Amino acid sequence: MDRATAQRLVDDFVNAYNTGNADLLDRCMAADYRHPNPAVPDRAAFKAVVGRWCDAVDDLELVVRDLVVEGDKIVARMTFSGRQVGEVLGIAPTNRTFSVGLIDIFLVENGLLAQHWDEMDLLGLHRQLGALPEAAAPSARS
Repeated sequence: MDRATAQRLVDDFVNAYNTGNADLLDRCMAADYRHPNPAVPDRAAFKAVVGRWCDAVDDLELVVRDLVVEGDKIVARMTFSGRQVGEVLGIAPTNRTFSVGLIDIFLVENGLLAQHWDEMDLLGLHRQLGALPEAAAPSARS
């Protein structure tokens, strides 16, 4: 796969988040798209997830920092940021801003994203949204 094709696919993927238009995923994801997360088994479920993120995060911005193309795989290192105004991953709205890193790996088949693995800094997200208990101060030893 050439870099221009990879860039076009990732641009459509990113713009689905940045514009709030999950239908852009139809341009870059295969009809039989698959994800290892059983809660997001196919393209329709993934589009619903994008919609929920867009509804819950104002000023949502997904920015590609690095793009690596190797054979039939694309690796994108990105930053995901915004202000939480709706429930996110079971966390009630906090109105806090956040910015976390993520890495997505896409498998391309027949010119479309066919499979996808992702890792997001969930600990950083929870910290920034205030969803973790405060750390206890270290105790003094006598």
